[in-house]
Amino acid sequence: MELILLQSIEGLGRPGDQVKVRDGYARNFLLPNGKAVPLSPDSLRGLAKLKVRAEAEERELLSEMGELAKKIAGAEVKITARATEEGHLFGSVTERDVHAALVAAGWQVSLRSVRLEAHLKQAGVTEVPLHLHGEIVASIKVDVIPVDAEGNRIEVVAPPPAAQAPAEVVEEPDAETAEPEAKPEKPARGEKPAKGGKGEKAEKAEKGDKPEKAPRAEGAADGKPEGKGEGKGARKKS
Repeated sequence: MELILLQSIEGLGRPGDQVKVRDGYARNFLLPNGKAVPLSPDSLRGLAKLKVRAEAEERELLSEMGELAKKIAGAEVKITARATEEGHLFGSVTERDVHAALVAAGWQVSLRSVRLEAHLKQAGVTEVPLHLHGEIVASIKVDVIPVDAEGNRIEVVAPPPAAQAPAEVVEEPDAETAEPEAKPEKPARGEKPAKGGKGEKAEKAEKGDKPEKAPRAEGAADGKPEGKGEGKGARKKS
């Protein structure tokens, strides 16, 4: 169904906008609440006047919702629900439950303004946003009180803390059971050691002192043997 909006609708449009919505949404919400009119030649002819009137009404509504947001912000409503001793609800608290509690407390808000991220399933206080109009949002507190089958309030018992798993102990091997460190293998017979490629005997032979030369006989300094010199001298004297 095609409509002309008379008020701002979140996610849909502003006053004077032409929109197309499902028939059920139009008949059950938009038209009966005066938020839109069916698209027709008459509504189009009077569109300019309609926009002026709709904008005036929109400003007035925004002012009213702004004042309501200031008053209702931080308000708290109480809802009783059957629960266990740990505070777990047997059912859940829905948007309708919160809306009914607000109306019972004297707050005039629409059911559509109550928006829960998820139904409440635990006793205690939860903050719930109210989308009053357009971008005007106020936050309230919903106190879910646990009761038994007879309606008596239950004192919630905190669950015991979860036991922590013991830390793993890394056992070090005993000296007796520990594997001995591997010793370097000795080179087999006939193989040369890794260092320098020479054996110990060869190194000692190279480093050892060289054999000394035999000392020269006395009188051999001039290069002549002693025996020959003495013979010639004896012959001259004779």
